[in-house]
Amino acid sequence: MNEAMGKEPDQDAAHRKLRVTMGAGSLYDFTFAMITLAAPGFGSWFLEIPLPAEQIYLRFTGIFLLMAALFYMLPVIHPGRYLGNVVVAILGRAMGGVFMITAAVAFAQPPAFILLGAGDLVFASLHLYYLARAEGGNPFRHYLV
Repeated sequence: MNEAMGKEPDQDAAHRKLRVTMGAGSLYDFTFAMITLAAPGFGSWFLEIPLPAEQIYLRFTGIFLLMAALFYMLPVIHPGRYLGNVVVAILGRAMGGVFMITAAVAFAQPPAFILLGAGDLVFASLHLYYLARAEGGNPFRHYLV
């Protein structure tokens, strides 16, 4: 694209869109963290997922979701400095998505896990797509020797 005409170069636009997807992923995890910590009964009812007998472990998972949400915000605030966080987010979301979908399909876990897993896979795909566009085709070039 032509900078003289006031349009962003493709890589700058991709970096901006990557920041948006990371911010959206952070908000997604923050929302689930708050529900898990403050209103697990509501989350259980809404998603039709039974509450575990020992809710302390579920609530502790909420702390990790909150940490993930903050971790995902770093590339939003300082995009060039924290691209490694994006790579970790891609891998983590992809693994989480596969895990949840497999749990629902192969191990008779609640069907809501399919939707949650699909959400993670969508975020992983968006992050990967925009990171690849922002980094000129190879999103892992800074991390592979």
